[in-house]
Amino acid sequence: MNRSLIQNECMMVDLIEKKAVLHVHTNASDGTGSIEQVIRMARNAGVDILGINDHNTLDARERGFGGWNSSLFVLAGAELEDSEESSHLLVYGIDELPRTQDTLEQISFVNEKSGIAIAAHPTEAPGKLPRTRSYPWTAGKDTDGLAGVEVWNYMSLWKKGISLFNAAAKLRNPDRHVEHPNLKAIEFWEGTGGCAIAGPDAHALRFGVGRVRLEVFPYDMMFRRLLTHVLLDANLSDSDEVAEKQILSALRQGSCFTSNVLYGDASGFRAVREDGCILLNLPGAGEITISRSGAVLWQDHLEAGSHRISSEAAGRVSISVFREGRTWIYFGIS
Repeated sequence: MNRSLIQNECMMVDLIEKKAVLHVHTNASDGTGSIEQVIRMARNAGVDILGINDHNTLDARERGFGGWNSSLFVLAGAELEDSEESSHLLVYGIDELPRTQDTLEQISFVNEKSGIAIAAHPTEAPGKLPRTRSYPWTAGKDTDGLAGVEVWNYMSLWKKGISLFNAAAKLRNPDRHVEHPNLKAIEFWEGTGGCAIAGPDAHALRFGVGRVRLEVFPYDMMFRRLLTHVLLDANLSDSDEVAEKQILSALRQGSCFTSNVLYGDASGFRAVREDGCILLNLPGAGEITISRSGAVLWQDHLEAGSHRISSEAAGRVSISVFREGRTWIYFGIS
């Protein structure tokens, strides 16, 4: 193996990996948990970075929760929408919200303030029950300025097509309906670039009357499902401001991958391109697929360890690791 390949393998090992749960709502918007409760449950779940995205408010940031909370870093942002409540954006790293409801103007504002804007569930489909409408991307094909795309949203995938006939089955086994990222969202990312992230879209909704209430998709469950693993060049700074910039920079560069915790600990997964091949480090065995626009470019079963895969495919492609037919790891590589 030549020196450049050895250097790249060392680079993959040396990156600092942080487990992030992005896209979480509190009772500052339509979630049910207080910010203090949500932070406590995220720490208990072993999360390193928590992304708060309450609708049209920077409440968590304004109340001083952004930054380090013991061992947990809170990325205190917001979720924006257009005048029709569509084209949702996950925004981080800003101290004020844009006053416009035009999506492209919102993206420009966030970038001018040195923040990042990520398209949230851009291709989601609706259910057939009340409160299960979809909020897809309707801002057109001009996605300049987006830092990435949420390709794997737990609640969006779960609610797709929900009706009176299948609601009970979906509630009994919700994970069965969230086994893969959204293929249309991946195609959206192929045209956008940046980070391809996962998020629970956690709300911990409660239904019932008086003391009789049912909590659906509680935070402690959702924090143990879809993760975005952020890869950093150095340890996060003790400074809130510097650490936030480190995280935003990594996301902007697409230095992250996603995983479903139910199928194993994905820590240590790495993939880089080098001289017509992809260097891949697998933390466990799985079926590997390299694809673009849903078309398979390469596929094989690989064991844990380091692998060198010949691949002349240029441009953005997807690397997926499957276990028992379900997506364990997804990485969009540019």
